[in-house]
Amino acid sequence: MSNVKPSETAMIMASLRALSNFEEEEAVRTNDMIAACFLPEDRKSVLEDKNERNKIKSMIPKGLYEYVISRTKYIDQVFINAFKNGIEQMVFLGAGYDSRPYRYNTLIGNTKIFEADTKATQEYKKHILIKNGIEIRENITYVGVDFEKDDLFKLLYENGYDAIKRTLFIWEGVTFYLSETTVVEMLKKIRENSIAGSQICFDFQTIAGKEDLISTGIKEEEIKFGIEAGKIDSFVAENGYATVEHINSSGMENKFLTLENGILFGSIAQIMNFLLIEKK
Repeated sequence: MSNVKPSETAMIMASLRALSNFEEEEAVRTNDMIAACFLPEDRKSVLEDKNERNKIKSMIPKGLYEYVISRTKYIDQVFINAFKNGIEQMVFLGAGYDSRPYRYNTLIGNTKIFEADTKATQEYKKHILIKNGIEIRENITYVGVDFEKDDLFKLLYENGYDAIKRTLFIWEGVTFYLSETTVVEMLKKIRENSIAGSQICFDFQTIAGKEDLISTGIKEEEIKFGIEAGKIDSFVAENGYATVEHINSSGMENKFLTLENGILFGSIAQIMNFLLIEKK
């Protein structure tokens, strides 16, 4: 993932969230009304035209749009539930153009929130938020980081992270682009720098071998990581965590893509998964 320019993948994800808000079926709208703010004018204006929206949807890889809708809705739920359950601190690992701290700004109160990502992506994000008059609360801290090279927790501690506070780590759409070594090392570092009851929410793909890794088509953002199918629970346990919730593609479709009339809005590739895990 490039550290010198804003993430194109983050831009694509924002565009898909923005696109969903034009769906006739309210049940599948992400309701992320900030997402469109991050789009260049040419990408934003075409969303107003139904024919253009249909053209865009016809070019999206099968299942990706539905996956982004489901992922947004699921992590929204995890985010909201964390605050309802008194979470003390939150860290976004690879925050991209995540808008939850701004969409739910009345919910977060004074809870300390850290957004960790490349400096280029963060600078663009802050510029857009300020340009659109969206409040960046004082308890939101941006931590510029290269996940492959930097000591994340050193940077977090320097910015006020407190290891004895129960923390939710949101790792949305990131593990795909990291090596397995980096993913495992991150899980280890989180375990070593958080208290029992802290949680990690992340998504990933299952694989039978490296040939199963999907492609983004973006050279700088190559897919590198997956968990072998049938070994998810053991992967979680071996890294010192317990599974709180695992949702596979069928679960996503049932929870987030089934319309009121029972018809499925769309399908998701079977390799896609959500995990919420907790430090033992």
